[in-house]
Amino acid sequence: MRATIVAFRRNIINVIQARKYASPAHRCDAHMNELPVPCGPWGPWYKEKQSLYTKILVFGTLWWLFSFGMMIYTGSIDLNFFPPAQPGPPSDMVEECDDTDN
Repeated sequence: MRATIVAFRRNIINVIQARKYASPAHRCDAHMNELPVPCGPWGPWYKEKQSLYTKILVFGTLWWLFSFGMMIYTGSIDLNFFPPAQPGPPSDMVEECDDTDN
């Protein structure tokens, strides 16, 4: 039994060492010849993409302004631009609280 275990261990160690010292596969570094080359002028393509991005920006800005305006209009947000429309009562009409324990 012991001989079988030792032989099995020796085989595993040989496989691990063979992989460890094996030469790596041939590696080819990238170079400039593998980069894609544009075919045609880039100006029209660039203008088209920028036009799309500008439309998205304008639509997003308008949507944000509309949403912000609706929040202010419906009163769901109060930015305290102005003093309250109805201030509190005068101080002589307000009763003082008695915080002493009886």
